[in-house]
Amino acid sequence: MDYIRVAALLAHPILASALIFWMWQQYSWRKRSKSMKGADRKAALEQHERFGNYILWSGFIVVAVAFLGRMVAGWRSEQDIFAEIWPTNLHGFIGPLGLILLYVMTRFGKQAKANRLAGESFAVEKTKHGRAADFIMALVFIHAFLGFLYIFSVV
Repeated sequence: MDYIRVAALLAHPILASALIFWMWQQYSWRKRSKSMKGADRKAALEQHERFGNYILWSGFIVVAVAFLGRMVAGWRSEQDIFAEIWPTNLHGFIGPLGLILLYVMTRFGKQAKANRLAGESFAVEKTKHGRAADFIMALVFIHAFLGFLYIFSVV
């Protein structure tokens, strides 16, 4: 196996591992926020909102790297490039689905922020955002485990 193909295929799991760590830090906001008050909490909330947007865009990048890695692997193995790009297993299908769910969760968070700033009740949106985060984190770890298993069949 040549080095370019290996590097292309391993770029996704390396970037995804960093993203999972970042998502876990973001997910722990709920626990950390309960002990904060005043200006510290406000600054931490703004950082949470900003990092949420960064994580969403990073998710798009990690999925794009996965598709590009599969294209490079198909090109380097002299197969049809576009036949290699489409997911062929559960791990590959959960990735784009998770990205859609991440987008939806971000929208719930933005709606909660808009309601909070407008002085309206934002408890419903905040609850939806938190429950979506719970579901996404469960999917993230299932996806990561399936990806770990998938590495052995690819490499």
